[in-house]
Amino acid sequence: MCLSSINGMVGLRYLSQAQLQGFSNYKYKAIDTSPLSNYVMHPFWDTVVKIFPMWVAPNILTFVGWFMMVINFALLSYYDWDYSATSNSVGIERAPIPRWVWLYCAFGQFFSHHLDGIDGKQARRTKSTSPLGELFDHGLDSWATVFIPLSLYSMLGRGDEWAGPPSQAFFPCLAVLGTFLISHWEKYITGVLYLPWLYDVTQLAVTAAYLVNFYFGTDFWHFYVLPDLNAAYTLKWVLIGSFVFSLPMSIWNIVAHYMSTPRPEDPPPRRLSFLEAMAPWVPFLLMSGLYGAWMVLSPTDIVNREPRIFLFSMGVVFSNIGCRLIISQMSGEPCELFNLLLVPLALALATTLALQPHYERLILFAYATTVLLAHLHYGASVVQELCVHFKIHCFTLTKS
Repeated sequence: MCLSSINGMVGLRYLSQAQLQGFSNYKYKAIDTSPLSNYVMHPFWDTVVKIFPMWVAPNILTFVGWFMMVINFALLSYYDWDYSATSNSVGIERAPIPRWVWLYCAFGQFFSHHLDGIDGKQARRTKSTSPLGELFDHGLDSWATVFIPLSLYSMLGRGDEWAGPPSQAFFPCLAVLGTFLISHWEKYITGVLYLPWLYDVTQLAVTAAYLVNFYFGTDFWHFYVLPDLNAAYTLKWVLIGSFVFSLPMSIWNIVAHYMSTPRPEDPPPRRLSFLEAMAPWVPFLLMSGLYGAWMVLSPTDIVNREPRIFLFSMGVVFSNIGCRLIISQMSGEPCELFNLLLVPLALALATTLALQPHYERLILFAYATTVLLAHLHYGASVVQELCVHFKIHCFTLTKS
């Protein structure tokens, strides 16, 4: 029995009729002014996409690219669960991450980046473009966003002069998630996706960093950029800086879009009140506040005991928030002010503070499992609903 049939039996639908109608009227519009993208990456992708047979569905390329990021994260989690494998601190002894893991991570990052660039070209090449393809692509991107900082942190270690405790990864991770939100907040207001200049640079830099780890080892990063600023802390500030830099640029793009004379082919900007325009930030700020409170109030310092599962669960909740924002912008419907996955987060925090401290780790794992399963069900259900609506299949080019 398919997922759509099961959901139909219990009356569960994530997409309203108004949202489905909005998807039917949706037209994609993006602006990419990056020299690297226009003069290097796109010509390269235009050539490489011809390798793929015409029967390959673009969503397969999207999914494989995303799954490579999952494997990167899973491998590093296996060999470096608590971020101590590259630490030089006294009292922390762990087997180092095998060099081949870094080589595979470079391979996975490289192909994930390029498959993400090729999937849209394969869709146009096979005449299979659809709103489902864009949502599938950007929805998986919203989840993959957290995998990069959580994987990069494995090359920094923990607890010594080079990296500090894993809790210091909280704000850089939050900044990366916020930077993704900015791009789709712009699109929610203007109807245009302004592709960031730093995207391709970041993807290529991460691939290069993994290759450096493979060839030189993670001790390569033990140097000072400035007398009081080492490489690890520089990376953290660069990630935070990406958010700080992106926000005013986004505001500028929004203002410029409203002040410019629209062309006939441009989507009309949404006439939103200030509160309506700021709605996408509400669930993100609530999520940030609840996770920040858990980190500060934790009786067992849980973010340093279980940094991977703590920050991974934050990435799952953010992906759900991001997916719902993307659906709102593509369907032309208002953005939700509250995300239901914040309820188990608030309950987990309250339960942690109410019970004995030794239950906190169990609560975190139960909570992470709950939001993971809920998000997987949400994503699979939305894909099914759109497949039924457009009478297409997600992973084949045949019509239903």
